[in-house]
Amino acid sequence: MSDFTSMAGLIRDCVQRQEFQRAVLSGTAHGVQNPWRRVVVRKVALRDAVQTQVTWHTDKTAVTSNYPDAEAAVVELVEVPFRTAHIELQSTTIEARVAKRGKLLVSQRAEANTVALAHDRQRDRAIPPDAAFLDVLGVSHDGVVKPTGQRKYRQINEFIRILSATLDTGPPLTGPVRILDLGCGNAYLTFAAVHHLRESGVACTVVGVDRDVETTARNNERAHRLGWQDHLTFASSLIEHYVPAEAPDLVISLHACDTATDDVLALAVHHNAAHVLASPCCHHDLQRQLRPQAMPTGFRDLARDGVLKEQLGDVLTDALRASLLRMVGYKVDVFTFVPVEHTPRNNLIRATRTPGRDTADAEASVRALATMFTVRPRLAELLAHRIPADLFTGPDAGAAQHIEPMDTMTAAAVQRCPTSAHGR
Repeated sequence: MSDFTSMAGLIRDCVQRQEFQRAVLSGTAHGVQNPWRRVVVRKVALRDAVQTQVTWHTDKTAVTSNYPDAEAAVVELVEVPFRTAHIELQSTTIEARVAKRGKLLVSQRAEANTVALAHDRQRDRAIPPDAAFLDVLGVSHDGVVKPTGQRKYRQINEFIRILSATLDTGPPLTGPVRILDLGCGNAYLTFAAVHHLRESGVACTVVGVDRDVETTARNNERAHRLGWQDHLTFASSLIEHYVPAEAPDLVISLHACDTATDDVLALAVHHNAAHVLASPCCHHDLQRQLRPQAMPTGFRDLARDGVLKEQLGDVLTDALRASLLRMVGYKVDVFTFVPVEHTPRNNLIRATRTPGRDTADAEASVRALATMFTVRPRLAELLAHRIPADLFTGPDAGAAQHIEPMDTMTAAAVQRCPTSAHGR
């Protein structure tokens, strides 16, 4: 091997070699700046051609680029002042670092490095990129996910992973699985659910509900185009007015605004749905009820400033929703659904009906929170016949300002929502 005097020369020579396998470049040479924490270079197989893939890592993000030839990748790599390099050739491993005075120290050892080309291994994706519905919805083209559809594709697969795990728990479902998607918007996840169940050999009937007539018509046309019209239909309705023809086994709702999420949860409870997957959006109802002067002294600063009051309203709303669902016989967990770069509203409430559960702790939690913050969530009103009448009779209970459901909120309030059902 040549006697290199610079890191750039070493990287240029090794990456362009036929026997190159992988390299990990990191650190910053002394006295210079480097925006990248780590860079990984490797060979990948894409569309029957070997390319050079470079993944640039910062503390928070990772950016991947594929180059048809190694020379094009090297042009960018040699511009970065890396301090250390771990390079794997087929029969040699090279370790290099730049010393304080700029001298390059290189060591190598004989070692067999046989790394499978990254894309020779099939990724564990529930929904393959060539699924027909992805093409119909504009996420992919000719079996390849579009660059603009990558985030949506990852969101779809994460949702299906959660959906599959959810249906495997709780009471067994008999007959076709009945799914109701409320506030379905463009219905990416609705179509994904149908595809996954059909491919898994599970019979299903799925109804998507959205208030927008044009969106509903477009979704029905897409279902017909796929030949799914016998088990996938869309209806136009406000969530609070919708009455399902059959009791659903699974109720889905992602990013229904404000109290529309409460309408979704109440509908699921009223029809004894086995499972619920709901990702709330904005939480105006409880945010407007919070009054610092009515809270215990030690908690007033939690709602004194607008941004803290908003965040407290978010947490309090979903905590009360989870506890109320536990009170009426559901096992509930709340977790992050997708990374925040996909949507700032990324929490998911998952509930599975589990009759016979002890509800004493949940009831005590609701009473404590209602008394401490003097609030009455919309879901409590909708489930009034299923919970104790005195649950919200603490100090000032019932005095909180009533907020109308999402469908009659002002346009200004709607515009402040960071996301909505129609985008998903």
